[in-house]
Amino acid sequence: MNAASLGTALHVLWTFAQLSVLGFGGGKGIIPQMHREATAYGWVTNDQFTQFYTIRKLVPGPTTIFAALIGYAAMPSTPILGAAIATAGMFVPSSAIMIGVDKLWERFSASPWRPIVSHGLAPAIVGLVWASVLTIARGTASGVVAYAVTAVVAALMLRTKLSASLLILLSGAVGIIALR
Repeated sequence: MNAASLGTALHVLWTFAQLSVLGFGGGKGIIPQMHREATAYGWVTNDQFTQFYTIRKLVPGPTTIFAALIGYAAMPSTPILGAAIATAGMFVPSSAIMIGVDKLWERFSASPWRPIVSHGLAPAIVGLVWASVLTIARGTASGVVAYAVTAVVAALMLRTKLSASLLILLSGAVGIIALR
């Protein structure tokens, strides 16, 4: 590995380690920041970010697992290493912190502050999720068909028990046919 690759590897690790500890309420809360970082450093384009997020929705696991795809793209000369570094950065720091927080949370289980903290964080989490929705929306196709697919998928997700993976596959088929 040359000096430039090492620099990129350390930058990817540091970036995802920082994102890892900002992931309050789940990975969706850090998507806007992940997008800013990944596109600002030229690791991925806006369209690639949205495509990676879409690919992530087709596989089981946490939302932020698509950090591996960004790491893969960020280090084209050693993509597997880039994916591994981004994944480690994304999951190791937050996991270590959560082990410590869990110990404290259990220690203060009878504290009257515990439900207050939980209820106080909920609105912030909702705001972070909505910011994620808007970030992902920026990288999608526009036009009548795209907006119609978005509306239908949103309605089906809210009113049926259809899986997200099925809806993504069906939407992809519509996109292939209608948006060529």
